[in-house]
This record gives sequence, structure tokens and C-alpha cells, in this order.
Amino acid sequence: MRKCLGGTMRYALMLVLVLLWPASGFAQSPKTFLAIFPHPDDESAIGEVLAKYADLGYKVQLIIATDGKDGTRVTKIPPGEVLGSMRKDESRCAARKLGIEEPIFLGIERLDTKIGVGKYFGEHKKLLEHLKEKISAIDPEFIVTFGPDGDTSHSEHIVAGAAVTELLLREGWVDKYPLYYLAWTKEQGRLFDLGYVDNQYLNVKIEYTQEAEDKALEMMPCYVTQYTADELKEDRQKKLVDASNAIHFRKFAVVEGLRGGF
Repeated sequence: MRKCLGGTMRYALMLVLVLLWPASGFAQSPKTFLAIFPHPDDESAIGEVLAKYADLGYKVQLIIATDGKDGTRVTKIPPGEVLGSMRKDESRCAARKLGIEEPIFLGIERLDTKIGVGKYFGEHKKLLEHLKEKISAIDPEFIVTFGPDGDTSHSEHIVAGAAVTELLLREGWVDKYPLYYLAWTKEQGRLFDLGYVDNQYLNVKIEYTQEAEDKALEMMPCYVTQYTADELKEDRQKKLVDASNAIHFRKFAVVEGLRGGF
């Protein structure tokens, strides 16, 4: 009888451990939201969405292709390593404000032919190799990047988004890693002077709270080399006026199967 009781107690203890174990030893890893952009500060385009998904429990990871060392838009700091280091710190500052992971910088020199056609080909190839390695290691639930409009028609924005698309097509990863392009509505495009997509092609709408927008606004002063105080003030006013509190995306999709003609 003592033997039987001991076995029953052991069984009961094992059952309790099994029931409790998933909450600790077998807890699922958080899903990963991966955003891929060419420059430090590009994450500001979707700051509200990044903040929202971090609050939802996602691991939100940025990959930034370059260090932005040529981005002398509003700073007197000359192009070079010092500016690049500052810009990386600006993106790290923004990530902390949003509550997301520290950005991964790939160290690509440029994504246009300003460095020479031959060198650009080499940098583009290096970008694809780095992206393949990082995406495989991160294994995201989905990926967000710039679409053909490049957000602001910026050539490096367009190339970065195209490189992500190229990689997914090349590796057969279109279904494995769903890809979404940032897509502004016509109204938003005109308000902020951005590229936009006809509304019939928008198929994802991410709404966000005022709290998420506040986080996105709080990160903007991090970019001291890229925006003047007046520009930040104007941007803030425009965002607060835009009561839609939503950012749209367009899912990349392919039609499978072969046809004999167009």
C-alpha cells in the first residue's frame, strides 16, 4: 500500500511539473517583426507601427544597410566615419524611445552608382549576402521595407526595397517570409510630400494609438544631424493634424504557375 501511494504521489508530482513547465522551460519565443531600411533615420517612417508591435509583445528588429556617413543634409559635419558613427547612435536612440531592439548595421557603403558602377555592383552583392545571413538567423514572422516609390523617391530607398524583394525571389522565400511595402495613401502623400499608392492597391491597414504616435514623435529629436528644429516642429504639427492614425502597407505577392503567353 505504501508502495502504491508513493507511485501515485510521484505521478501527481510529475503531472504538476508537466503542467507548469510550458510557462518556463517551453515558453514560446516572441514573434519577430523585421524592418529593413537603407539609412539610419528611415525607421522614423513607420515609428508608430514599430512601437505598436513592440507593445504587442513582438521582438521588433531593424536592419539598416548603411551607416549614413554621407548624410550631410542639415549638419556641418563632413561626410565620413564621424558622421556615420553619429547617425548610428541616432538610430540607437530612436530604438530606445520606441522600445525596440538595437538596430543591426550591415556596413554597406552606398546603394547607388555615386561610388562608381563597379563598386556599386560589389556593394549590392554584399548586401544580398548579408541579408540572406541575417534573415535566416532572425527568422522573422514577416518583413517590412520600402516599395517601388522608395517612400520619398530616394534612389537608395528604392534599391534597398528592391534588394529585399530580389533576395526573397531568388531564394524561394516569398511564402516563408511575407514581405510588406510601406504604402502611403494619396492624401498622406500630398500632405507630407511622399510617394503614394492608389488606394485600390492598399491591402493592410495598421491603426495605432495616440500613445504609439507620441513615442514616434519623441524619437524624432534623436536625429540631430538630419532635421532642424523647425522641421521637427512642422512634422509634429502635420502628424497631429492627420487624425487617421493609420499606416498602410502593400503585401508583395506572386502568381505561381507557367503560362504560354502574356
